[in-house]
Amino acid sequence: MFWETGSAWGVILHPEGEPNLADWTDRPYDHSVGRWGTNCSCVAVSRNCVISVQHSGTAVVDIVFNGKAYTAEQIWNHPDADLRLAKLANANLPHFVDLYTNRNEVGQEAVIGGYGKGRGAILQTSGITYGYEWAPSGNTTLRWGTNLIEDKTDNSVNGNWTSDVIIGFFDGLDISRATAYEAMVADYDSGGGLFIKDGSAWKIAGLFRSVNRAGESWFRNKYSPTTPMPDDFDAVRVSSYHQWLNDRIPEVLQGDLNGDDLVDFSDFAVFARYYLNTDCREPDWCLGADCEPDGDVDLDDLTFLLNEWLNGP
Repeated sequence: MFWETGSAWGVILHPEGEPNLADWTDRPYDHSVGRWGTNCSCVAVSRNCVISVQHSGTAVVDIVFNGKAYTAEQIWNHPDADLRLAKLANANLPHFVDLYTNRNEVGQEAVIGGYGKGRGAILQTSGITYGYEWAPSGNTTLRWGTNLIEDKTDNSVNGNWTSDVIIGFFDGLDISRATAYEAMVADYDSGGGLFIKDGSAWKIAGLFRSVNRAGESWFRNKYSPTTPMPDDFDAVRVSSYHQWLNDRIPEVLQGDLNGDDLVDFSDFAVFARYYLNTDCREPDWCLGADCEPDGDVDLDDLTFLLNEWLNGP
């Protein structure tokens, strides 16, 4: 039975499985994940749109990416699933991810990203560690980990919503299905992201919804600590709702690099920041400055931008 309080979660890691983020570069951009108010997270899916879960509440909140606060000028709530899309006012987010649309999530290793409580005190029985308390911290620190997607369930009821979900387990690092940075979600990160790499791009496959234990994360049985008993979590399955989301995410005007729905001189200022950059990648392609796109920003892209400015509406 999942924990159904409507609370949010963070990321819990084994002490011997904590990643060195400076070396672990094959993961989503840090700033593709943001904070929804003081108790939840969200994921950027375009320059000015983010997705989260509905149980984050209805209050007007700051939505923070890379230390900058935005407000939602429009919110779409899914009629059934614990899912929402918000358009941010005056936003031009530099890093966002595409939606994962394939239905092959089960069996794939995913990256977990979210703000929230980290690992607290070690829990032991007879000197054997079976889990961890959640640390008494707020949602100001972004944490990353990994997990294996092991199952899926359609029409899963939690609170007021019925969602398709994908499921993972918090295995001990001595279990064959454990990932290198095995992680569990905890307090303050509902709406955080479960990401799958599709080709060369990280895409959002799930938004954290619920866990089966509050305040602690177990990977062994407390009363028989040599016996595996991993806690589980679920995430709203994005592939079930990608069409609903794409129908509402505004299309970006070609050549509009600053997100103001115009192609004018201010877009050339954005272009200048990225000129000669050779590390542009999907889906943002250096905020669109890589107009072709081919991974770099050069004279061919400048010519494209000039044509859009001169011949656009």
